[in-house]
Amino acid sequence: MERSRKKLLKISAVTTGLIVAVVLIIVIATSNSGVHTGEGVEEEQPEPLMVVDFQEPYVFHKQGYEPGIAVDSTGALYYTAHKNLDDKSSWDYLASWFFVSTDNGKTWTSPTEPFPRGALWQTYLGDEGDIAVDAMDNVYFVDTYLIDNHIHVWANQGQYQYSVRVQKTTGLDDRPWITAQGDGIVHYLGNNAVEVNGGRYWYYRSTNGARTFSRADPVPGNGWAHIDCERNGDHVYVVSESNTGADADILMYVSNDRGVTWNWNDPILIGHRDGPGREYPIVSAQEDGVVWVLWNDAEKGVVNGTRIFIGRSLDYGQTWETWNITPFKAFIDYPTINAGPDGSVAVAFYASKDLPVSSESEWYLYGAMDLNATVHEPSLNFTKGDPNPCYVGDDLHALHDFFEIVISPDMALNIAYQYYVGPENGHSDLYFVRGSYGKMELPEPEPAAGS
Repeated sequence: MERSRKKLLKISAVTTGLIVAVVLIIVIATSNSGVHTGEGVEEEQPEPLMVVDFQEPYVFHKQGYEPGIAVDSTGALYYTAHKNLDDKSSWDYLASWFFVSTDNGKTWTSPTEPFPRGALWQTYLGDEGDIAVDAMDNVYFVDTYLIDNHIHVWANQGQYQYSVRVQKTTGLDDRPWITAQGDGIVHYLGNNAVEVNGGRYWYYRSTNGARTFSRADPVPGNGWAHIDCERNGDHVYVVSESNTGADADILMYVSNDRGVTWNWNDPILIGHRDGPGREYPIVSAQEDGVVWVLWNDAEKGVVNGTRIFIGRSLDYGQTWETWNITPFKAFIDYPTINAGPDGSVAVAFYASKDLPVSSESEWYLYGAMDLNATVHEPSLNFTKGDPNPCYVGDDLHALHDFFEIVISPDMALNIAYQYYVGPENGHSDLYFVRGSYGKMELPEPEPAAGS
C-alpha cells in the first residue's frame, strides 16, 4: 500500500512538472510573438511593407479636372486636363490644358515654340483629351469639344509639329481614347455616349500620324471601353464590358497586325463582374505579350466599400489570370493601372475609409507599384501619394471620372490627380506627384469598428 502511494506521488510530480513546462513554453512563445494580454504590454506590430516613397506634390495653380499623363522614351512627361468651364477667367487659351516636363516633374510648361506655329493649337477649342506616344516619340493629343475632335502633334520633347482641325470621326465624343505605335500608327477610340450602329465606342486607325483616319468599326455593345497597344510591337488591345450598371463580363479584343484586322464577333473573356462598375475598365500593354486589365465592382459601395480587380496576360491577351487586389475596406474610386518597363506595373485610386460615405468622409490618393509583376503574383502595397485629403464629403463625382498614372523609364511612378475645391463641380486644382519604389513603411491601421 505504501509502495502504491509513493508511485502515485511520483507520477503526480512528473505530471505537474510537464504541466509547468508546457505553461512556460506557452508563455515564452506568447512573449516572442508579441501577443500579450497584461497591462502595459504593447500588442504585436505588423510587418513593414515595401512601398512607393512619394515626393512633395507639385501644384499647377490651374483649375481643371480628369487629368491624364504620358511619358516618352527620354522620360519627358506630358500632362493634360479638362478645364473649369464654369469659370473662363481661370484659363488663358481655348484648347484643353497641356503641359510638358523634361525634369521629372519638377517644372511644367505649356509648349508654344517654335513661334508662331507653336501657339496655333491653343486657339482650337477643347474640352478634355487623351495623350499617346509612338515608338519615335511623336506625341499625339486628341482634344474633344464634344461635337468632334482636334489632333495636335509634338516631337522632340514638346516641339510643335502640326494640328488637324475637326477630325470628323465620332459625332459626339465625351471621352476620347488614343494610343500609338511604330512611326505614326495611331489608334483612336471614340465614345458616342450611347450605343450607335452597334457600339457605344467606334474604333479608328491612322497610318500617317493622325492626319487622316479610317472609317469606323463599332466595338459591339453598350459597355464602357478603353484601348492600348505595344509601342514597339504589332498588337493592339481593346477592353470592354458587356453591360453598364449591372453584372458584366470583362472582354478583350486583340489585333495582331497593328489594327488592320479585328475579330469583333469573338471577344476573349477575362473575367466577370458581379455587380455594377463605376468606372471604365482599363487596359495597359507592355512589350513581349504582357497585358494588364483593371476593373471594379461597386455593389453597395457607399456602405460596404468597392472592390478592384486586375487581370494579367503573358500571351498577347489570349489567356488570363485575375486577382482581387482590394487592399482595405473603403470606397475605392477611379482606379487606374499602368504597365511600365521590365515587367513593372502600378495601380492608383482615390479612396475613403470613412464608411458609410458621409459629408465627413475624407478621400485620399493611394498608389502602389510592383517592379517584377510578371514573374510572380502581383504584390501591391498601397500607401498615400499625398498626405492631405483630395476631397471631404459625400459627392461621388467631386473628383470626376478619371485620372492617370505612368511609370517612366527610370522606374518612377508619376501620377496626375486633382483636388476638389468647389463649390462648382468644375472647380478643382491640378496636381502631380512622383515616387520611387523602395521605402519600408508599416501598413495603415484599419478603422475601429463603428468609427
